[in-house]
Amino acid sequence: MSVFQSVDQVATTEAREQCHALNKQERYQVSDQSELVLIRGLPGSGKSTMAKVLALVGYEHFEADMYFMKNGRYCYDRTRIRDAHAWCQQQTREALRAGKRVVVSNTFTRLQEMQPYLEMGAKVRVIEAKGRWKNVHGVPEETLQAMEARWEASPFKT
Repeated sequence: MSVFQSVDQVATTEAREQCHALNKQERYQVSDQSELVLIRGLPGSGKSTMAKVLALVGYEHFEADMYFMKNGRYCYDRTRIRDAHAWCQQQTREALRAGKRVVVSNTFTRLQEMQPYLEMGAKVRVIEAKGRWKNVHGVPEETLQAMEARWEASPFKT
């Protein structure tokens, strides 16, 4: 391989990355002012509490659990969990397109669960909630243990 071929490969890789970034911005039409904070943690770790504090200083707050709120009551239906996450992602996308700062608080036990948010084109910060309070949705202990067992450590600085 000649020096010119390797330079061409680097240039092609850089151009491909730039095009990918532009495609992402075009696809989601995210404003340069938008910012996304993802808060991850087990139930009872303080995710929602942290997100509510950020909402007080101007962040739009979304979480999948909000989908299950009906007339002020939490009505969880495990058959609708995919719908809840799709709703949360759509709300986030719309707020980012409007140039808003957004905080999303979900368990994100697996790193791949954050991927749709990471691909939205906004500046992203990931915060890990590590508190140990009683969870407000009454998640059974065996479910908490299963979630903890599948927890993937974050490669992000928190």
